[in-house]
Amino acid sequence: MNEIALYPSNVHILPGGRGSFTLIEKRYLRMLKEALAKDLPFAVCMINESEVDSELKQIPAIATQCNIINFDQLESGLLSIVVEGVQKIRIHDIHLEQDGLMKGNCTLYPNWGGDTLRPKDEELVDKLKLFFQSMPEISSLYPSPHWDDISWVCQRWIEVLPLEVHYKQLLITQNNATLTARFLHKLFHLPEN
Repeated sequence: MNEIALYPSNVHILPGGRGSFTLIEKRYLRMLKEALAKDLPFAVCMINESEVDSELKQIPAIATQCNIINFDQLESGLLSIVVEGVQKIRIHDIHLEQDGLMKGNCTLYPNWGGDTLRPKDEELVDKLKLFFQSMPEISSLYPSPHWDDISWVCQRWIEVLPLEVHYKQLLITQNNATLTARFLHKLFHLPEN
């Protein structure tokens, strides 16, 4: 098991996904400094907002280890980072450090392999392209989208759809994108044949 710093967020990141974050709190600035100086990974975690007892209980078991692909100091003096999801992990336990930074012991969790797009899934791609066009701040994070990979497309949909965290966790713990593609076809009332 490896220890990893955890960054809880409402923005969900899965392998191949990207997100932009502004770091405000000192604990996350320390996380960034350690990631850059010591080449340490950190994980972006979904927040389970149905759990209100404590911050620790809000973190579901599956998170995504991320790499920093860009960072910039904003005019306000705050730091903005862009991360890319690399590897799913399973968090086994979480503890708080003195400054409140969460760290967890984790093991690797299998990523979905790439999967060729089937003709019946073209409409899922078309709808995601339309969504990206309507959200340039998200679209700009993907200079080279993988429109021909149904796993990549399904993971981007999981990231952006307003689903409860336990449903997202159910989908991402599957062995591949099949269940997610089926769910998306039903959600968008698209034929699966």
